Amino acid sequence: MIPIIDYLYYKLYQASLKSSLRDIPEFMTAVSFGGLLSANLLVISAFLAKLDLLPFLFSNKAQAGGFAFITIVFTMIYYRKERYKAIIVKYSQENNKDRIRGNIIVSVYVALSFLLIFAVAFFKPGKL
Repeated sequence: MIPIIDYLYYKLYQASLKSSLRDIPEFMTAVSFGGLLSANLLVISAFLAKLDLLPFLFSNKAQAGGFAFITIVFTMIYYRKERYKAIIVKYSQENNKDRIRGNIIVSVYVALSFLLIFAVAFFKPGKL
């Protein structure tokens, strides 16, 4: 298990418990986590393509949508019942200071993930 990714999963799980989707937190956490990971990979691919280092991996919408769907499905499979419960137990003992720091870090990560979509869209190689 990768601790940083597991911690991100835990924080997204806690956020889903506090949202209107608290009845299905396991499902919604896997969907949001898989969607976030696929968005990050799409942004990295687009950035590398704009720098002419690699070709853009997703040439049409169907490929990108299929990739996001597969990532979400694999996330659901990876975080099956035994694994996500172990993660919840592992991180549920964090103290208030660590909880607040973790919330801030995860919030910044999620915000940056979506802001970078726009940054890559307007990025012109050679100009900062």
